[in-house]
Amino acid sequence: MKRYASLLLAAGLLLSAAPPQQREPAGSLDGTWTMVRGEQDGKPLADDVVHAARLTIVGNKHNVKVGEETFVGTHRLDQRRRPKTIDAMDTEGTLKGKTSLGIYELEGDEFTVCFAAPGKDRPTKFTTKSGTGTMLHVWKRQKE
Repeated sequence: MKRYASLLLAAGLLLSAAPPQQREPAGSLDGTWTMVRGEQDGKPLADDVVHAARLTIVGNKHNVKVGEETFVGTHRLDQRRRPKTIDAMDTEGTLKGKTSLGIYELEGDEFTVCFAAPGKDRPTKFTTKSGTGTMLHVWKRQKE
């Protein structure tokens, strides 16, 4: 019996010494973001579009203003996948009722997201190519 207890103790110590899986805390994307760079179909977005773009996230809800477009909806994150994944379901805007599959990363106050066009496969890299409808946005968190 002591032998099994020792094995369990050793296994517990090994597991507790392993580095924790990197995860964003709940609500870590909450806040207001401004775009610092963007591209679609392999072409950079115009500077005036980038500088005017705003993203607000509260929990699993988002509101995005890019150019003349406003997208409102919900999103679901999977932080266990590599790269991390995001599924955005819009309830308002030109993508209303559609789901866009994407990948994302969060490093400090910089949030990078790459989405495929609705109905297309999830991107695997943070890049866009002509004719794919893929978009890449890099956002900077605004200080309160």
